[in-house]
Amino acid sequence: MIKVLIVDDEPKLREGLRSLIPWEEHGYTVVATAANGLQALEKYHTHHPELMVVDIRMPGMDGLELIGELRKEDSACHVLILSGHADFEYAKQAITYRIDGYLLKPVDEEEMIQYLNQVREAILQENRFSRWNEEEPARTRETLLRSLLQPGNTEGDPADEGNDPAKYAAALGLPPGSYEIVLIELMEPLQADEERTLRIRAAVEHYFGSDEDRIFFTLSPYLGLLLGTPLQDSASREALYKELAGLIRQDGYDFRAAAGGAVPQPEAAAASADQARELLREAFFLRKEQLLSADSVQVYSGAAETEYAEGPDAENRLQLAVETGSSSAIEPLVMQICRELITAGSDELRIKETFVRILSTVLARLEPSYPVIRAYAAEKSPPISELYHSRNLSDLQSQATAFLNEIAGLVSGGGRGNEVKKIMELIQRRYNENLKLETLSELFNYNSAYLGKMFKNTTGEYFNTYVDKVRIEKAKQFLAQGMKVYEVAEKVGYMNPDYFNAKFRKYVGISPSAYRKNN
Repeated sequence: MIKVLIVDDEPKLREGLRSLIPWEEHGYTVVATAANGLQALEKYHTHHPELMVVDIRMPGMDGLELIGELRKEDSACHVLILSGHADFEYAKQAITYRIDGYLLKPVDEEEMIQYLNQVREAILQENRFSRWNEEEPARTRETLLRSLLQPGNTEGDPADEGNDPAKYAAALGLPPGSYEIVLIELMEPLQADEERTLRIRAAVEHYFGSDEDRIFFTLSPYLGLLLGTPLQDSASREALYKELAGLIRQDGYDFRAAAGGAVPQPEAAAASADQARELLREAFFLRKEQLLSADSVQVYSGAAETEYAEGPDAENRLQLAVETGSSSAIEPLVMQICRELITAGSDELRIKETFVRILSTVLARLEPSYPVIRAYAAEKSPPISELYHSRNLSDLQSQATAFLNEIAGLVSGGGRGNEVKKIMELIQRRYNENLKLETLSELFNYNSAYLGKMFKNTTGEYFNTYVDKVRIEKAKQFLAQGMKVYEVAEKVGYMNPDYFNAKFRKYVGISPSAYRKNN
């Protein structure tokens, strides 16, 4: 039963109200009555009623003064006002004291019961919320914070009737004003130790635990801070980032963090948290070593692009650069591939898969021709795992560039000046592809006419003639093995069998069919 205290200076009205209303039928019991405010305050402390029915006009301490004293004590007691004065000023003042209803004398029984039903529902909800907190000690300030930040994720919460963020903000005692959420993603080393991870989390919690303006919380999988003073500028973001780095960066542990932007009131904190989550999801593409915010820029924003002439795509040029030992071309091409993938809307996984494929393809092409690379790959496998675990695009770029440069160094023997030999070896490996002297001259950083002249002086043949002759020699081998003419044409890089037939006649003197028949 809900305990009721009736306060009125008129004895007949007090007793009449006590007997008029069927209190127990509606879940109430009258525990006491009082003739004025002072007496009521004393009985309030004795009986602790949950509802007081209070007359406005009383000698000594009147009803409004009584309610004012109760609110000073932070009492959550519900109050229904009784008055013979339908005075608007009384009503206004009573409302500021958070009263539950205002009834004019003589009391209408039906109206009174309607108020009692409303108050009973409110008290029952408060009781459920109270039991919920008592039964689960873990539902502390941090739990309320999580509910505030995830208003749509409170299923099963008995206190979540209405799912009102204002309720959680009030329960947390958050005053009106601007707030901002910072989410922190802890990044563990490959060989992480659970105990050490917990120790670092505890260190962050302890550091901010006594800071009332920066409330620590966890919001899986993140750590978080509710800032009572939003980060105003890049200097304040940098200062917080340094604090976090000092706490987290040890024994291979790292982090990234994002500030979701200021919101005008605590009830809107979920919007700031959503923005911080979105920034962390995009962190792979944003510049490192900063507290991410709406002002953060992408890794390649403003980076100068290397212009290449029309020809094979960047991925193919990168493979050619490695195979010809053209180290200076590798990093610009890696950047170009990254930029093209981003422009095409590729996500983080797609970019990682692309570079894993490039590295694997390069090794597969070069290992048969270069024993040194086979030995290198056996000793030091490609950084596949490192690429997949890259937390930032710039890290992935550095890892891929470093590995490809090492391979290119093994191919070139560490020096410049044997470009023609590299080209000849490349033609032997990739005779069936559309190799162009212009593309190779870009990789070697030569004028194409000059490189063509160097090639002619060294081999005695023009570049295209040399390629044709290598293709025809390979074709002769395949024809001798019994392959059909159209199959051989395609295998050595001629998509048109008639064109292949003409080339073969030019360099061999007979048709491919005749050569196949005679061999």
